[in-house]
Amino acid sequence: MNQERDNPRRPVFGIILSIIIGGAIVWFLLRSIEMQEIPDAISKISWSALVISFLLYAAAIFLKAVRFEVILRTGIGLRRLFPVVALYTFFVNILPMRAGELSYVYLLKKQTGTPGTKSLASLVIGAVADLLLVMVGILVVGHYLRDALTESASYFLSALKRQVGLSAQATKDNLLLCIVIIAALTGGIVALALLKRRNRIWRYTSVVKSKVREVGRELAATSFDTRLLGILICSLLIVVFRFATQCYLVRSMGLDISIWKLIFALLFSTLFSLLPIHGPAGFGTVEAPWVMILYFLNVSKEDAITSGFSLHIIIIIYAVVMGIYGALSPGVLRSRADD
Repeated sequence: MNQERDNPRRPVFGIILSIIIGGAIVWFLLRSIEMQEIPDAISKISWSALVISFLLYAAAIFLKAVRFEVILRTGIGLRRLFPVVALYTFFVNILPMRAGELSYVYLLKKQTGTPGTKSLASLVIGAVADLLLVMVGILVVGHYLRDALTESASYFLSALKRQVGLSAQATKDNLLLCIVIIAALTGGIVALALLKRRNRIWRYTSVVKSKVREVGRELAATSFDTRLLGILICSLLIVVFRFATQCYLVRSMGLDISIWKLIFALLFSTLFSLLPIHGPAGFGTVEAPWVMILYFLNVSKEDAITSGFSLHIIIIIYAVVMGIYGALSPGVLRSRADD
């Protein structure tokens, strides 16, 4: 009985927490620049650049559908799977606390009757492939930027030491330090929330373990023959098309950000996105790592913040367009029994 009463509170608490954290980050970042800089940056992007970048974005989603088809091997077909992945992409970008991941499981089960554990296993396999590629990318690009990273790390540590003990007035202009403080507060809030619910956590441990075992069995049953090569190729192309979309947009804004710093920021932000804290539409929680790493690489705070919010707004618009396409596609929001 108590468990039933507790369940509704947990997602509500997580959503409220994500809204507070995201809102605080958005407020802090936007007060550091002139608001007009964001629409000005977006207005510099030509219509042809917007069309090309959208096609690249749609190609990345199509390749993600191809990868799911390779992993699932259920004979669904891209004609039915692509709209599902398009709608799933919309939910992932809009819903807080990674709740969008569940939409893929729900839509696939409703549309094709695919078991939830099999859908979760496909998400895990795709995420692992993306993570491996991102880690390799960080090592490669990080090696290219090693001098800039070393110099920035040395400067940051010395600046951090100087700032310790100074007044709030003196520290508020240090963008990187404030972001670190926000991250530390976020971690503290999450830790306190977990401690407060430590007794409830044990109550759900057996349920979580059973689901993990089910997904593990599904992964173990997945044969990796020539499909492994197909999954890796699809994952590589997904990353390439997604990064090409974002790099093309930011470069079209005319901001002073080199391509290598831009790619490193994209890789770092992708890695940071694995954390469970994700505000509504990702505002604040998406920009924080982007701004932090660009500022760390000596990009001006104006360009870092402007590029982060401008890029995020455009990607949200693209996700909405793909979501509308997915929702309007025949049969996506109806189960097979309804047809």
